[in-house]
Amino acid sequence: MLNLQEWIEKQWPSRMFMDPRIHERTIFIAQACVRFPTGSIPERFESFGAVKGCYRFLNRKDMNHQKLQAGHYENVRQEAIASNGKVLFIQDGSELLYNSHKWTTGLGPTGDSCGNGLLFHSCLAVKFEDNQPKVIGLSAQEAWVREEEDEKAEEKVNIEASEAKVWQKMLERTGRVPEGCNWITVGDRASDIFSFVEVLKKLGYGCVLRTKHDRKIIVNGSERDLKQYMRSLPAMAEKQRIARSTQDHSSHEQTLKISWTTAEMLSPKAEKEKRSIHGSYVRVWCETDPDIEWILFTLSTITSEEEALEIVTIYEHRWIIEEYHKCLKSGCKIEEAQLRTADRLFNLFGILGVIATQLLQLRDISRIKPEDPAEQHTDPLNVEVIRIRYKLRAVITVKEFWRRVAMLGGFLARKSDGDPGWQKIWKGWIRLQDMRDGMEMILQKMN
Repeated sequence: MLNLQEWIEKQWPSRMFMDPRIHERTIFIAQACVRFPTGSIPERFESFGAVKGCYRFLNRKDMNHQKLQAGHYENVRQEAIASNGKVLFIQDGSELLYNSHKWTTGLGPTGDSCGNGLLFHSCLAVKFEDNQPKVIGLSAQEAWVREEEDEKAEEKVNIEASEAKVWQKMLERTGRVPEGCNWITVGDRASDIFSFVEVLKKLGYGCVLRTKHDRKIIVNGSERDLKQYMRSLPAMAEKQRIARSTQDHSSHEQTLKISWTTAEMLSPKAEKEKRSIHGSYVRVWCETDPDIEWILFTLSTITSEEEALEIVTIYEHRWIIEEYHKCLKSGCKIEEAQLRTADRLFNLFGILGVIATQLLQLRDISRIKPEDPAEQHTDPLNVEVIRIRYKLRAVITVKEFWRRVAMLGGFLARKSDGDPGWQKIWKGWIRLQDMRDGMEMILQKMN
């Protein structure tokens, strides 16, 4: 993997900027955000002049969220093209709340009654090989301010319809699927839009989308109500699943029941021209947990239990986009940014939105091939720093290396602690880079 400096240079290459000074400032700010992602802007820099320089940069009218992420998008697309297996393009929307920032201008309503913030929608590219996900990065992201809603119901419907189009925009911005690639977009209930499925099909994408509407479908030539028909089907397969812990329940094993059918999805009744899309529906439910019921749509024709189980597994990886949003909010503290205008927040988002992907990438790296020697997956100098710090003599595996990195970030590594989370890994990784820099200086003096 690249070290942090190389990674930053790759995301914001000099060709993106007409003025080399602007490029240098972008790199400088990105470095500060990577080194101290949870800090405020004054905390990320060592001098008052650097803080003022950051504020001036964020206030530039020739900068925006899309321009600052363009280089990253291109890197992600090229890596997705080079991938041999399936690539998931997982989408979801969220919001950034600044309810307590009464002095920040240019914000708009959000989902809560006190809403004052920004809306955004992310499309995260994830390699899917041997049923294991590996985050590549953002293929597209959109951020905007919602307009004040008119009291008329018609105005509200127009706003919702406009925001629904962002699902389509993500794939159009990512681009048509190249020949020979297997790209699959994954979405929650908000993605159940007939026109969106038509567009993704034209662009060459497969899909695994959770349904929301109880639409009409055609099965074996007969028109049926989707939910009623799917609930009438008996279980055809089972899948064991570890339910993640919540405030009310600890993690535990669940048995998922699965059924499926091929069908034609019919266009909404309100449309004059009747159209249909061929695909398959998969229903997933749990007899011990009535809250679990997914009815998934895919363009694939499912003919076996193995194919149905793969669709379920793909949808289970949708939570990765939620982890990304958590990295952005908790790991990069973007909602705590003390900036006076929405435009400045958009520019900061352009940088932090990319950096948050690196937190997820580190987590993935720590879980891939855990028994391999660590030198095969990271710079040998990183391994040597860990070896010296913890006085280790035996071969250090990938699993041991990343546990030790997390220990630098405060992970206790008790038997009951399980695998370290991305927050501890990130804190330890930053500290490791500082230790590595010190060792490099010593080696240079010795030479």
